[in-house]
Formats: sequence, C-alpha cells, structure tokens
Amino acid sequence: MYREMHMGYGYNTPIPYDPAVLGLIQEAMKDERHDRVKYGKMLEMTDDKKVQEQIRFAYEDEGKHYTMFQKIYAQLTGQRIEIPVPRAEDYGTLQNAIETSIDGELEAVELYRRIKAMLPTRQMQDDLYEIITDEQEHATRFVYLYAMEK
Repeated sequence: MYREMHMGYGYNTPIPYDPAVLGLIQEAMKDERHDRVKYGKMLEMTDDKKVQEQIRFAYEDEGKHYTMFQKIYAQLTGQRIEIPVPRAEDYGTLQNAIETSIDGELEAVELYRRIKAMLPTRQMQDDLYEIITDEQEHATRFVYLYAMEK
C-alpha cells in the first residue's frame, strides 16, 4: 500500500511490488542500525577532531538511511517496523574498524542497488539513489582515514 498525494489529497493506492524486497529492506535496516552503533564506538576510539569529523558524517547518515528505509517499508506495506539496536563487535583498533567499514559500505552499495531495482515508484528509487551515493561517499571517507592512520 502506498500513500499517494494528488492535488493535495492523500489516498491509499495498492501498487504491485516484489515481496522479496521486504526482506532486503529489513536486512538493510539491520545493517544501518549496526553501522550507526559501530561508528558511535569508533568516535570514542579517537580524540583527533579531523578523524571524528569524517566518522561523524557517516554516523549521522546511517540514522537518516534507517529512517528512509523505514518509510519505504511503510509505504509498501502500510506497517511501520522497528529493528532492535544491535551490539557492535570489538574491533580492537580504530584501523581495524576503518578497514571493515570500507568493505561494509561497498557491500551495502551492492545490496541497495538490488533493492532499488525492485522498487515500484520513482520516488522510492530516488530515495535509494541518495542512500547509495551516501554509502559511496562513506567508503571514500573511510579510505581517506585508512590512509591517514597507516
């Protein structure tokens, strides 16, 4: 079910979609929750303001992405879901956390491309495009940090 606006009036219109996308969206929401917790821990691992600034950028975006996926899920199903906040593992060093973050961000891009291809409306696809480009930017920022910390 998707809430559409037409000339200022809202109404519910069923739109067809591949039900498999719901599981992928839930997976994406879990990943966004996890990464936000992870980046919060990474912020605590350094006092370097320059490094914190790069990590904080990704930290804030992960919260935004979670909300965007939540909205898309609700538009498709009419239901709002909440994913529990997970515990992040211990990475030992900031360098290890940064390295795994690069891989994680790039893997997220691949998942989100699959989701984007399955979404039924242009607005939902545009939302995924924004998330994908944010994730690519995060990977770039983490590569920069990796080089700085090496």
